[in-house]
Amino acid sequence: MSESSESPETADLRAALAASRRRESWLSAATDVITLMLLAEDPHDVLTLVAERARGASGADHCSLLLQHTDGSWRIDVASGLAADRVRGSLVDPHRRSVQVAVTGRPFTLEAGTAGAAGEAGTAELAPPFRRFGAIVYAALAQRDDRPIGTLVLANAPGGRSFDDEDVRLATAFAHQAGLALALTEARAAEDRLAVYADRERIARDLHDLTIQRIFAAGLSLQTLSRRMGGPDPDLPAAAERLDAVIDELDAVIAEIRTTIFDLQLTADQEATSTRARVLREASRAARVLGFEPSVRFTGPLDALVGGDSGAHLVAAVRETLANAAKHAGATRVEVVVAVEAGPGDSATASTLTLDVLDDGGAPMPRWRPSPRTARQGLTNLAARARELGGSFHAGPADGDRGTRVTWRVPLKP
Repeated sequence: MSESSESPETADLRAALAASRRRESWLSAATDVITLMLLAEDPHDVLTLVAERARGASGADHCSLLLQHTDGSWRIDVASGLAADRVRGSLVDPHRRSVQVAVTGRPFTLEAGTAGAAGEAGTAELAPPFRRFGAIVYAALAQRDDRPIGTLVLANAPGGRSFDDEDVRLATAFAHQAGLALALTEARAAEDRLAVYADRERIARDLHDLTIQRIFAAGLSLQTLSRRMGGPDPDLPAAAERLDAVIDELDAVIAEIRTTIFDLQLTADQEATSTRARVLREASRAARVLGFEPSVRFTGPLDALVGGDSGAHLVAAVRETLANAAKHAGATRVEVVVAVEAGPGDSATASTLTLDVLDDGGAPMPRWRPSPRTARQGLTNLAARARELGGSFHAGPADGDRGTRVTWRVPLKP
């Protein structure tokens, strides 16, 4: 039986099936866009997928996205299909129908063969890039903060099929969802940028408050030493000792700057697996309790030799020592030094991992010794971790009349 002689019931069934397939295509396209929105970091990737999926779901020859920019201008940023290269990047005047659809939220359709005529829409209402097509559908993307985002444009070649009411309804629903996806992606990208800016601000503050001040203090020490050396009967041994101390301080500052550079350059994948990054993350978390950012320095090939169990124990030891400083010390400064020292011949079997944490809080604590009464305290946990790895633990007064030094040292297995 030919299509021309089929029964009305069969024709209705065929039309219903076609409409169902069309809705399924649009639903699949919307699902793809939402999925990418959850994964993509670049809003342009979402825009590209929106245009490609909309063109595929509608069966249109062309799809483009007209978007408003921060300076108020309107531009076709994404185009797919027929004449995409000639349309993409074109600016559109605000009085054009495609812009008004984005502003009002009301869709617009143009019959096939009327794009170049001064009929229903008129050429004055059509932006020049769209006058090359036949049938056209304009559907507004969802607004963002009561401001228009843009317009989804579907078009067919001259002489192609017209879009019906169902096409317009499905395109409008898809465009609304696509606008929401784009707004969420941009919001997440903005949040990520704010997090980066906040981290940069923290690093800049640390460099100013800690590193630069130490360099300034080292410079003052050298000036004082220079004046003493220029006087009569200079004390050469004392001057040499003071110079060595300044050199040690500058070495420490250089190590801090290297740590800062590493923190800036670390990628997301490296951060997830790097022992160094995990230590830095623990220091950042401790800052919320301490009220300031601890100073962290690294020496030796930490990530090359420390991982697995030893890395996990190190991170836990850093967490416990910083928690101890926050609870008991009342410190205004905490220094964390993580060092990997190679033994004779630089063999991995002779390497040692050392965690040294120094604070300036309160009176010096007495030397810690294990006791049944301290079985639940963090220092006892640190000692147990060191013993488990065949290492040693020491906690006691720092040099001078204030502060505490905690040293946790373990051998590294090959």
